[in-house]
Amino acid sequence: MKKKYSVVLTGGGTAGHVWPHFALFEARHSRLAKEFHNNNLSVHYVGSQTGMEKDLVSSNQPTWTYHSIATGKLRRYFSLKNFTDPFRIIFGFIQAFLLLGKVKASIVFSKGGFVSAPVVWAAWLRGVPVIIHESDATPALATRLTLPFALKALVAFPETIKKISPLFQNKVLEIGLPVRESLFSATREESLKYFSLPENRKTILIFGGSLGAQSLNKKMFEIIPMLHKNYNIIHIVGKGNKQDILGLENYRQLEFLNEGMKFAYAAANLAICRAGASSIFELAAARVPMILIPLGMHASRGDQIINARIFMNKGWAQSIDENTFQNESAIQLIESTLNSLEERKVALQSAPSVESATKIGELIWEVISQNEGNS
Repeated sequence: MKKKYSVVLTGGGTAGHVWPHFALFEARHSRLAKEFHNNNLSVHYVGSQTGMEKDLVSSNQPTWTYHSIATGKLRRYFSLKNFTDPFRIIFGFIQAFLLLGKVKASIVFSKGGFVSAPVVWAAWLRGVPVIIHESDATPALATRLTLPFALKALVAFPETIKKISPLFQNKVLEIGLPVRESLFSATREESLKYFSLPENRKTILIFGGSLGAQSLNKKMFEIIPMLHKNYNIIHIVGKGNKQDILGLENYRQLEFLNEGMKFAYAAANLAICRAGASSIFELAAARVPMILIPLGMHASRGDQIINARIFMNKGWAQSIDENTFQNESAIQLIESTLNSLEERKVALQSAPSVESATKIGELIWEVISQNEGNS
């Protein structure tokens, strides 16, 4: 009887730590995806008890098994939770250690977030090979904490390698960010029908990512009535952020898009969004010009600012500080970008496409095969 392998995935805190996992199993040419669809391997996802990763995995991947562990956050500011979270991290580590033995893990693939570190440490202690992936240009704390215990560290930006200690650079590989193939399966015509929008207008897509939507929404709500005079608008506002804007025939406001995101990307002539890695790599693969409004240092470690700067320097996007993006100046920037779409689309032809998911899937399968062959 052929052995069934067990792949353990981990990551959480934001949707950007979850979506890339899905991409690995949508990559049609990947041996990993083929083995999964042939029922030769099982997939286990380790996440937090209350994080968004639980809902995303449960609703999108019903054939995967979701496992919750205790989680704690390593904060760089004072909080009473700083006294209790170390014990939660230790408990989560023990849970992960027992779980990896129970499911007979063949490999762990980590996308980061504070839930991932105990899983990686437990895998290392058990001798289970670990591959980690960093989406942003600057290594997050979870990446720095797990890098010494990983067999391979994959990065989306070549700039990230320069920010990693020379001690570990021999295990680092620039490979891009895995994006879901299903996001690029719609046509513009069927997408405009999906949103019931006219074809004779350019379409602006606005979204803030899983975090940081509220302040961006506030700025956009002020100028949407003016933009609507000339353009279709698809606005993903985030859960609980809906606001009534009456009398706008070609404005579509949604809290969240899952399967429908492929229609949003296909319909869009321009996207206005934050600069989270998953969002901007997906837009680049869809060849949608972008205006990026990165989260500032007040709300993040500054990774989105660097992400946006890199994309801007490559000609794939424009980037503007949130404090500058408002009212008339914002409208002028949007209109000038819409008037130079062809030039921007030419630049985007050099942007990454969907091959990263296949490459990572192949690497995971190669490590599984080698490890099982040596055992």
